[in-house]
Amino acid sequence: MNRFQCDSSYLTFLKDYSEQIVARVGVFSPSAEREVLCMSDAGNTVASKLFGDLIFYKKILRRDPYRDAFDLYMKAAAIAIREDGSWECGAAAFPLSFWSVGYYLVNYHRDSFLRTCEEIPLIDGMTLSGRFGTALELAISCIDYTGASEAVNLVGRILAEIAGNEELYRELESLVRENAAARTFSTLELTTGKCESCKDCAALSKEYFRAAAQAGYVYACNNLAVAEAEEIVRLSREAEDTGAGKIENLGKEAQAPGAGASELSGRIENYIHYLTIAADKYEPYAANRLGLFYKTGEIRCSAGKVYCKLYINSALAKEYFLKATVYPDSNSAWAYFNLLKHYPLEYDQNLELMGEYMDTIKVLNPEVYDLVLDL
Repeated sequence: MNRFQCDSSYLTFLKDYSEQIVARVGVFSPSAEREVLCMSDAGNTVASKLFGDLIFYKKILRRDPYRDAFDLYMKAAAIAIREDGSWECGAAAFPLSFWSVGYYLVNYHRDSFLRTCEEIPLIDGMTLSGRFGTALELAISCIDYTGASEAVNLVGRILAEIAGNEELYRELESLVRENAAARTFSTLELTTGKCESCKDCAALSKEYFRAAAQAGYVYACNNLAVAEAEEIVRLSREAEDTGAGKIENLGKEAQAPGAGASELSGRIENYIHYLTIAADKYEPYAANRLGLFYKTGEIRCSAGKVYCKLYINSALAKEYFLKATVYPDSNSAWAYFNLLKHYPLEYDQNLELMGEYMDTIKVLNPEVYDLVLDL
């Protein structure tokens, strides 16, 4: 049985937050944020999750933001650590915070914002299998209660990593089968397959990624787009080796010899589909990658890159580069760079806008700024 269960207390806490804060002072105002802090101090686990988010995303500054946010997420999840090191979950937990804690366990000193964050002794004391197993239970419980797409994506990530590590799979296979395999969820349209091998586990991870993408979770869409890019590069190399032609001659209405041509074209369409979902929600990485695809035909992954010239559409490319700047992060710097690189005449005639773009690049990603100076 999953260790992380709660009662309906959080629904009352959520109602209190909505009525006492959202309805009275809004969501993003300083008054609302201060009220969240006070409500968290009073024991409202929903407010503790939101307080943690304010610190994690640097809306409230702290000397050790990621450690402080983690403490608040643990409080929101009503998790206490027993003397024997086991985790105990209280009835008043806010289940969305289960995902937040699980996110830490998977990414701490490994990936994302947490790659180089300050030390968190509790996580340092856990084995990798202990971290992944606990994160899996937390994410599955979050799905059971809320159907949150971010938790669905996290399960996909955990399963993908387990599938790629036979030792880790052996340690966690029973936990995976009990929690994630052969499951039907009442909170989302997902019925999962079995898990009897690493191969099954990899297939299972994609089921969760697809479910999260279907729900519009942009990072799941990005994960799936990356997976499609890897297959596109692999298949295109196979096509060249067998004399079927280069990828630039495949896709859309083009027909090419070889059994892999239709699969390759289908994967290109999938790549576009997943990036488009994320890009249309203003996710900068996806929007910039899609812009580059439409401008140059480039599909890139860790194994290399290929070009798909039949899809080039300069006007559409510019639309997506601009979309990558609407909700900016460090990836948006690449979109600004690509606008300056691929549409130079437009900015040569508007030096004020060019200067604005370069100043923004310098703030968002100094490494890209060094490159833009060489254009």
